[in-house]
Amino acid sequence: MNMDIGGTIKKLRTDRKITQEEVAEYLGISFQAVSKWETGTTMPDITLLPNLAVLFGVRIDDLFSVNHEDELTRVEESFAHGFSEQSYLYAKRILDASLQDDPDNIRALKLYARLHLARTNADLLEAGRMLERAMEHSPLDEDIFNLYSQVRGGGVYKAHSDDDWYIRVCEPYAEKFPQNLGLMFHLIEAMIRQRYFEEAEKYIHLMQLESGEEYLRQVFLGDLELAKGNVERAKAIWNTISENDSIGQYEIGERFNRIHEYEQAIKCFQNSFRASTPPRFLSPVFSLAFLYTKLGRKAEAIKAWQRIISTRASDYNYYDSETVEWAHREIRKLQGI
Repeated sequence: MNMDIGGTIKKLRTDRKITQEEVAEYLGISFQAVSKWETGTTMPDITLLPNLAVLFGVRIDDLFSVNHEDELTRVEESFAHGFSEQSYLYAKRILDASLQDDPDNIRALKLYARLHLARTNADLLEAGRMLERAMEHSPLDEDIFNLYSQVRGGGVYKAHSDDDWYIRVCEPYAEKFPQNLGLMFHLIEAMIRQRYFEEAEKYIHLMQLESGEEYLRQVFLGDLELAKGNVERAKAIWNTISENDSIGQYEIGERFNRIHEYEQAIKCFQNSFRASTPPRFLSPVFSLAFLYTKLGRKAEAIKAWQRIISTRASDYNYYDSETVEWAHREIRKLQGI
């Protein structure tokens, strides 16, 4: 530990634009005494430290300058003792100070990233607990399970996010409330990712769908076969969805796109837009624009963006919006302007 308290006082004073005379007046001493502290000739009496800390808005410990590397080591050690609001504030204060002195301190930057991840994990754990309480009292609320999927669904950080956890908590609700489609969708997707194929198929058939929603069962059954490696079987199931089903055609178009069946994807996106009624569904046209661009079919991509512009005008009465401006920019890029 570096006991250069005089240097610390000088830094705190100059950072806050306080004169030696103002420090002296506040403490009831001479400004020469303050000068001697800052030059290292003498040290302040210990009884003055509380008032100095108040004047500079810091803790008494902060008056004793600690080498930044030592401080960063203390921050690293704080992660091993569990994460709390107090440890977060302590680490943040140390890291802010380190980066103020050296904005490119790699060790401090990495520790700050760890700090944010630790805070995120702690917040998500608490969010999960709250949502688990909420689902007990409102098991038909789809939004609760949508949120819970974001908090506890599959993800990188096992501390807060895992498909198995989501399945364990939510499967009993799916047994009782198969009409909650938000719950069923996330549960089936999690089971497919985890390769629990029999369980996934069970819930695909258990879903209670409204009239016109049967395409959802076919979409998921195709997803299930694809995950098993049965690509042709998946495509055959998806192709049973009516060409007049706008949403269904869009969903399977996205799936054909993912497996690089581009011509079939284009056909599905075209069917989807053709089958929609005003105000028409524009997602398939965006997908067409992106896919044509990817394939280097610039003229067709330009036509897709132009269709977005014209449909926004005719169906939504939007002639000047962020989406329209975006479409114009994409057209200019494709034209090489």
